[in-house]
Amino acid sequence: MGWLFKPGSTRRGMIVERVQGWERTTPTDTTVKTTCIAHCYRGGVFKGVLWTVWERTFVKNGEQERPTERWIGCDLLDYSKADEGWGYKDMEEGMHPYFYSCPLKYLALVPVVCSEEWREGVRQYHARQNEKRLAKTLLKTSR
Repeated sequence: MGWLFKPGSTRRGMIVERVQGWERTTPTDTTVKTTCIAHCYRGGVFKGVLWTVWERTFVKNGEQERPTERWIGCDLLDYSKADEGWGYKDMEEGMHPYFYSCPLKYLALVPVVCSEEWREGVRQYHARQNEKRLAKTLLKTSR
């Protein structure tokens, strides 16, 4: 899928819009409810990544009809001068987004693995970040 820009939008407004849940009823009277249960933005002033964890439930006549589904979302956010607003490109774990700053706790929230290769990239990213923090701390204490 390509980029979708919304003229006049702000980063904060785009994030609020992108984490909004929704509910619908199917023709067979099943209520499908999709909720964002966790989200965070990693990036700078004019671009970044919005990480989300989504949960979808299926209820019919007050009873759960299907197992609950969960997945990790990855929205690339960017500001466009031409459109004078923010836009997004939505992806998910199964698409192996080549971005790895997803919080480690999100992996635990979504037990069904769509891409073990991507998850390993996330773990390696965080290991490198921890090594950098440790090296910085050691440098400061050695002075």
